Amino acid sequence: MPLYDLSPIVTPETPHWPGDQDFTRAERWRIADGSSVNVGTVTTTSHIGAHIDAPAHVVDGAATAEAIPLDACIGDCLVLDVADLVDRTNIPHGPAPVAAIRARIAQLLQRTQQTAPAHPAAASAAQMTVERVLLRHRSAPGNDWLPDSPGLDPEFVTWFAGQGGRLIGIDIDSFDPLTSKGLPAHHAAIAGGVVMLEGLALAAVPEGVGDLAALPVAWAGADAAPVRAVLRT
Repeated sequence: MPLYDLSPIVTPETPHWPGDQDFTRAERWRIADGSSVNVGTVTTTSHIGAHIDAPAHVVDGAATAEAIPLDACIGDCLVLDVADLVDRTNIPHGPAPVAAIRARIAQLLQRTQQTAPAHPAAASAAQMTVERVLLRHRSAPGNDWLPDSPGLDPEFVTWFAGQGGRLIGIDIDSFDPLTSKGLPAHHAAIAGGVVMLEGLALAAVPEGVGDLAALPVAWAGADAAPVRAVLRT
């Protein structure tokens, strides 16, 4: 069974939200200088590479990274391509609309029942419930910053939560566009108890069903945490 690494490698060149902290790594002790070990110090924003936004990112006093529900981050998952559903005539781009994503999910669930009846996602398909979905917006590998990034349709996030959804993953920078101040998609996810997984590498991952593991580091009090996400198909 193929295993896909969904977490892009983080380097000092990895893009991040404009004005946020770069990733830097400094060597505190070095064997080459006579120390018994190599030890480094990392300085970075918590929102770099693949990461999960905690509710505290947009709501003061809300849950922080160590409280992200781990059972939401492991289990059967759908990978869905929505690149052609994005409205690129606007700036920022318009998000894939809820009706179009729902229709595509229904089609994919139907194919799952026909082609992979033994997969746990097939049972979900029979109930029309999807707990985890990864939305692919990029057709080529890369984690460059997208200034016109569409974010997600808040109505889709609300619908997804209402039908039993627990985690949405995306290969773009944020659930909301760079210019958004109200952050409606973030708030819809928090209201619905949906884990927000951002910054994935999905270009090489085929559409369909898989088993996801995307566990956040338990950083106490943090507004987000890095993730090493993998998908087995």
